[in-house]
Amino acid sequence: MAITGILLLSTALLNAKPSPVFADVSIGAHGPYRFLVDTGAETSLIDTALAAELRMKPEFRVEVITQHSALLFPGLKVRNLRIGQRTLPETEIVFYDVTPAKLLDPAVRGVLGLNALADFDFTLSPASGRLDLEAERPDGEVVPFFRLEGRIAVKARMGMETLTLILDSGSTNIVLFRTPAAMAKTRPVESTFGTFDGARSVVPTTWTADMFFTDSLRVGMLPAAIVLRQGTQVEGLLPASVFKKIYLDQRRGELVLVR
Repeated sequence: MAITGILLLSTALLNAKPSPVFADVSIGAHGPYRFLVDTGAETSLIDTALAAELRMKPEFRVEVITQHSALLFPGLKVRNLRIGQRTLPETEIVFYDVTPAKLLDPAVRGVLGLNALADFDFTLSPASGRLDLEAERPDGEVVPFFRLEGRIAVKARMGMETLTLILDSGSTNIVLFRTPAAMAKTRPVESTFGTFDGARSVVPTTWTADMFFTDSLRVGMLPAAIVLRQGTQVEGLLPASVFKKIYLDQRRGELVLVR
């Protein structure tokens, strides 16, 4: 099963420019190709047109789940993906139309999910749009993370509640799957919400209350889409763009967050 990342395509609260992260990925002797880095996705995607150009042959079918659909798509495991001089682990990659991701960069030919990065410590720098597999651990606030639903989860305190949020570099804004009590009195407005399958829906968007990741790391009010979802242990998605830099330390199970 694979879950694609979620994109909030427009918001009526804030006309903010998205801060996506990209990587230049080589496939064997071909490329490099521009891939959107999406830590909110369990698997990786390659545009169907590029897969055809490279004469890739599917080996199996994978269920791809978004907010609006669950469909089967062809895929295979690739052993020759590289970023710079670093060879990625054997990676499941699904043939998929990534046209919605091209709204962030027309050069995008695929989406690099968390499965491709499982063997590495890495740095996400939304301000510069870079993924770095070589960077040293920076100074910043240290927050423990854990794996939930195959993804990176952190805890954040909002009012009297503790929220479980997925670190999602593929999301352009905060997405919450319910309205926390600290936000209940804020009047929402309508926003357009979209997923990689091209579905669009109008959802309420409102302001978060202050979120605390540690006693000294506070994130002030930000626009958040409320997309109701049941049957999940997750309260929402935390876009990487909330921070200037994020370093993920796999061995220690820690994020270093730089504001």
